[in-house]
Amino acid sequence: MINPPREIPQKVDFPPIGLAYISAVLKKEGIETQVLDASPFSWERLAGVIRQKTPRIVGISCWSMERCQAFKTAKLVRKILPNAKIILGGHHATAFPRHIFIRTPADAVVIGEGELTALDLVRTMLTNGNVGEVRGIAYSEAGKVLTTEPRDFITDLDQIPYPSYSDFNLDDYLGMPDAEGRTASIITSRGCPHGCIFCSASQFWKRKWRARSPDNVLGEIEWLYHNQGVRNLTFFDDNFTVNKERAIAICRGIINRSLNINYAASSHVTHIDKELLGWMKNSGCFRIDFGIESGSPKVLRNIEKRQTVGQIEETFRLVHDVGIKPRAYLLVGNPGETVETIEETVSLMKKIRAYDSRTATITMVFPNTKLFELAKANGLLSDDFWLQSDETPLYTCEHTLGELKALRDRLMKGLAENEGTFKATMEYWVRKVYYKYPFLQKMRQFRRVFK
Repeated sequence: MINPPREIPQKVDFPPIGLAYISAVLKKEGIETQVLDASPFSWERLAGVIRQKTPRIVGISCWSMERCQAFKTAKLVRKILPNAKIILGGHHATAFPRHIFIRTPADAVVIGEGELTALDLVRTMLTNGNVGEVRGIAYSEAGKVLTTEPRDFITDLDQIPYPSYSDFNLDDYLGMPDAEGRTASIITSRGCPHGCIFCSASQFWKRKWRARSPDNVLGEIEWLYHNQGVRNLTFFDDNFTVNKERAIAICRGIINRSLNINYAASSHVTHIDKELLGWMKNSGCFRIDFGIESGSPKVLRNIEKRQTVGQIEETFRLVHDVGIKPRAYLLVGNPGETVETIEETVSLMKKIRAYDSRTATITMVFPNTKLFELAKANGLLSDDFWLQSDETPLYTCEHTLGELKALRDRLMKGLAENEGTFKATMEYWVRKVYYKYPFLQKMRQFRRVFK
């Protein structure tokens, strides 16, 4: 299984944990499997490894951003190994399986959750069986793209083995810039009950939230701690705190098992209270990331964020009081964005004193989102955009790209003025350079300059 080279080959923050899960499932069933994280590879290096390994089946991750890298990888595999079976999976492949067969020489596409479907499909391919009997895939036959019966989500996530780390060296990854020592990622739940219009996760997971049991999660943390020397964790859950009692049980277990770790997690502001924060702090949580997006009540309603400015202010007050760093992710250019809503965001950020939140992302449009449907309704995009272009589109229905950049600059300048320090001012000017040259934005290492 291949995590394709980045557009600018470079180290990334963490191993491809999705492929590590699939690898663990296949290995458990006796299938010889290797995960190749080719993020820092040149195409020549990747070609050399493919020639050396000569796999019978190659699985490739395909996300909407840098999807062209997955397409190029599939073509390279077919050129070197004409008889190998090629499988693509991931959010973008799930959204547009038909496009995959147009842009690549794929034999099959895994749609949705990958572990059990991949196992079934690989077994079928190894025995030359009928892939049309495998649920949860798309495949091409006689020039037509066919989709099989959908596969249900895995009911009991505890049945999935821990991700396989045998093909990774954690020292090869950047980890978290605000934590020292070996760092790993962990996923304790899948899905999110919220339905923000810009997020594809709600559609991919059908707005269903499923969670591993606390004991299962703690077993993985303990294994990472003792076997991999991990002292820092980032919880990759879309929302770690959906179930308060479960989150507290995990925190209590970290303390009772004497796992001296530091960790960061993501949450929605409405899923936080003082009791939970106390447990998170005592178990090693040093940072909680929140998708604040905007300080404008109008914009928050437009993007269906299901949070109010008052709730944001109260949650950040609680997080500060307990001694955890609250980080705020911001977006510029959502429906209804204006100069006035940007000023509302600047005002809110001054009140909540968010940690390490001095910039914002211009809102991008992803497949299988309400925002994509809105962009289509306004004539900005069509399904074929993803077939004809390798770019990730920005939401420009209401503002030109130049106007969006000006709004982002206005926000960044306001955030720097909020802090009123020489460092904040210097970071603002460095970030102006950063955003002026697109290739810098694709360099993970460059981002750590600010840390």
